[in-house]
Amino acid sequence: MNFIHCVKAVYSQESCKDLIEWFNTHTHLQKKGKMGQERESLNNLEICIRVNKPEDFYGLGHALKKGIDNFLATYPYTDKYSGTWRLDLAMQLMKYEPNQYYSRLHCENDGHRDYLRRAFAWQIFLNTIKSGGGTEFVYQKFVAQPIAGDFYMWPAGWTHLHRGVNAPKETKYIITGWCSYRR
Repeated sequence: MNFIHCVKAVYSQESCKDLIEWFNTHTHLQKKGKMGQERESLNNLEICIRVNKPEDFYGLGHALKKGIDNFLATYPYTDKYSGTWRLDLAMQLMKYEPNQYYSRLHCENDGHRDYLRRAFAWQIFLNTIKSGGGTEFVYQKFVAQPIAGDFYMWPAGWTHLHRGVNAPKETKYIITGWCSYRR
């Protein structure tokens, strides 16, 4: 068991296309991403969004609830025998041009004070990529394949160090975020 949970087609193909179009038409909100505690610049573009209602961003809240509910059905003890956690409403919508990807090995809770509450990370691929473009989890020897609408969720700590995989010929769009322990 690798504790990388996948729910296929949690977000509809149409919603994926609509969110990509929304991203591309909101250039004034796009900024370069940052990585790590050093806040080094990434070679991507990002927009931080907030999902306040289930129907926001073409039903993204509904998709996230379905993915998290499926995760909890598979791993029920994560809710019963650990601290209370919930979906963070702020998340990152990202675009990587061909040959640009998050190459640095990292985890979502690396001990930095800003990330200590993170319990789980999640990601939805917004487009299907034919060559590369996945997310590699090194200890699990697993690559999450980039298929539009697929949801992945995993523990935020060092056991799930991961990095992006190069997509040499295609643009990659994802949305990613976290579930954090409540204060």
